[in-house]
Amino acid sequence: MFATTINSIFTEKISLMEGEIAPSFELFDQDENLLLSKNFLGKKLVVYFFPYADTPG
Repeated sequence: MFATTINSIFTEKISLMEGEIAPSFELFDQDENLLLSKNFLGKKLVVYFFPYADTPG
């Protein structure tokens, strides 16, 4: 589900430099809470992606 969601949001590779404003996004966290990028405006945010267990990447 997670990979499908990410792939439907980002259809092309996006690279940002430190300090650049990220595009708007909505993601579910590990507890299935919906996180909206707009809720973090003006705050420092690190988004860390990791592969599911036993998957390549």
